[in-house]
Amino acid sequence: MYNFMAKLLNFIESSTDHTKSEIIISEYILGNVEKLPDMTIYELADACHTSPATITRFCKKFDNITFKELKEYARSFTEFNFNEVRYEQLEEEFEREHIDLYYRELETSLKETRELINSDALVRTVHHMFKAKKVAFFGVTFSHLLARNAFFKFTRLGKYTTSYSNHENQIQEAENLTSRDLAVVISFSGETNFILQITKVLSKRGIPIIAITGNEQSFLAKRAKEIIKVSNRKLTQFKSPIVEELNLLSAVNSIYLAYSLLIK
Repeated sequence: MYNFMAKLLNFIESSTDHTKSEIIISEYILGNVEKLPDMTIYELADACHTSPATITRFCKKFDNITFKELKEYARSFTEFNFNEVRYEQLEEEFEREHIDLYYRELETSLKETRELINSDALVRTVHHMFKAKKVAFFGVTFSHLLARNAFFKFTRLGKYTTSYSNHENQIQEAENLTSRDLAVVISFSGETNFILQITKVLSKRGIPIIAITGNEQSFLAKRAKEIIKVSNRKLTQFKSPIVEELNLLSAVNSIYLAYSLLIK
């Protein structure tokens, strides 16, 4: 679902000319994604002040799909977001103390993460990063935001790093890496479909992997050279990883701190 949004954003971010038809179409879809499944190609063309032929070309460039398939992408994306919060559980479990519960859970999980982050694994990880010609960060949905965070942090330390938004560019980057490079894959579960795919590509090419994860028994972790383990605590009432993401970020920051001391 994230790739649908990422591709639309890529169209918008690829040019400063916001009069281009593909940018206008992308911006309209992002702002009206819930309407798209019920629109005809003529209605979308009219809303974007363009032609049905331009919409068809947009679909081909988007993912070599038909307009009907684009509408199904939008429908699935909307349905996924609609179920972001499990309100029944909120009513039963959270009541007025849900904010306090969140911070208690977060505090406990961060303490667990601190205990789980092995200093030897951390030292080995930063040495692998230091020796690598390039460090490529991978992640999907919220983990992608952490990968981008890491990209900026390590770039500022003078390390050659990469981090791409959509799935296709991440796969392409994995296929372009060499044994002199290093892949850092961030995934709380280590088992999402895209993470399985990217891990298979990296493993097949013999690229060393650093896994930052909450699941040391995952497909990703079992194929990693080093594992930076975080707490596996989460709040099941939410799809968004409001506890998990901060534990993963604390792991990224721990690596950053250790690396900065290494190159000091």
